[in-house]
Amino acid sequence: MRVNVWRTKKLALVLVGLLMLSLCTACGAKGKNQDPTKITGEVFDAGNVSAMAPKGWKAFPVSDVFDAYEGDNNPNSIYLCKGAKNEFDLFSKPLVTITYYGPDTIYYSAKSLFEDAKDIEGFTLGDYDWTGYEYASFEDANTIMVEAVKDDITITACFLTKTGNQTLSLEDPDIQAILANIKVTE
Repeated sequence: MRVNVWRTKKLALVLVGLLMLSLCTACGAKGKNQDPTKITGEVFDAGNVSAMAPKGWKAFPVSDVFDAYEGDNNPNSIYLCKGAKNEFDLFSKPLVTITYYGPDTIYYSAKSLFEDAKDIEGFTLGDYDWTGYEYASFEDANTIMVEAVKDDITITACFLTKTGNQTLSLEDPDIQAILANIKVTE
């Protein structure tokens, strides 16, 4: 029995093409086109501010290194780390730092400290109107700092655009879900 090699190769190429197409479609479904309002996770309350850690992220308290508050943790700050298992992952995985500045706290934007800081177009997510800037922080990564001012409080969220081989951006549905779910809880 003689097998037509050319026909077999064509069929194999078509099957590989369909497989690649389906894999690309599956990857896209998890990516930047996901609706941030559909993202679920656990809410972490630091004391004066809370934020949602999306599925696959873990929230950590920020230590009160200056002994300024009762207890061991700063009630105004939260670390959210993507893919973290424990605190040691804060140094090697994508990280978002959220900080709340209450009415009795003076907040100064650090933008003027960076010569290359570029403004980010303002946007609204959750309860806040956000503005911000991006600046070069490492050879292949930038830092994005967004700030929301409402009445007499300020909330900031800061993250690196690249950590290892993982990237984050303001278009990332997880980042949008985090920002949309920040609440003042004091």
